[in-house]
Amino acid sequence: MRLERFSKLFDLSGKVAIVTGGAQGNGQAIANALDDAGATVVVTDVVYGELSAGLHDKISNRRIMDVTDEPAVRRTMGEIYEQYGHLDILVNNAGIMYKDYICDLDIERFRKVLDVNLTGTVICTKHASRFMKQQCWGRIVNIASSQTYLCSETYSAYAASKSAMSHLTRIWGNELAPYNVLVNGLCPCFGKTPMMEASIERVAQEQGLDYQGAYDYFAQAVPLKRILELDEVANWVVALCGELGDASTGSNFAITCGQVQL
Repeated sequence: MRLERFSKLFDLSGKVAIVTGGAQGNGQAIANALDDAGATVVVTDVVYGELSAGLHDKISNRRIMDVTDEPAVRRTMGEIYEQYGHLDILVNNAGIMYKDYICDLDIERFRKVLDVNLTGTVICTKHASRFMKQQCWGRIVNIASSQTYLCSETYSAYAASKSAMSHLTRIWGNELAPYNVLVNGLCPCFGKTPMMEASIERVAQEQGLDYQGAYDYFAQAVPLKRILELDEVANWVVALCGELGDASTGSNFAITCGQVQL
């Protein structure tokens, strides 16, 4: 087999990547995948707790950074650029979840979700894209959600933040295209994150199910009847940041096992 032409499509050697919210879950898997593709990876998060099972914490370059703190983001981006001389890839992954019915909505918690998921993405993109424009090369991937397209009850805060992120992907894709800075979004369905594992355990306890039964409770909403593996999202990030993604900007990709069909 002649695979050389395909291996080049995913080669990120020499690139410097920043992954926000990278201490665990999707963020950690994405950081690991970018590292496997040859990139120098800097992982940021507000806190580093116990890592999710089955993932290797092999990224040693960690920065504590609150994506909602613009001075801290500006300083961190500047330090990374100064250290390496370039800043090539930004993955806006940091996010939090809060769900409730509209009549019971806690407005402060609603604002917090928008602040982290949406405003944090804006702040990070603002300061990373300045360096990318200077060097006329950059790749930005926004981790949104299948809730961008769905109308699930109790998801007001989360869906609002992710839908707005997806539309900003389109706007920034147009704005930054002249500088060869490509902006794309991923909209995954349920993934095997620590948050999802906690939800599976909660449903198991509430409904007297074993793990598989609780897993199926969530998986039944998806045509392929399964939950995304974290590496599946991470692999898409690598593809969009490499040569394979050179023809796409301003696009949102539904990685949903059929939950969203566009």
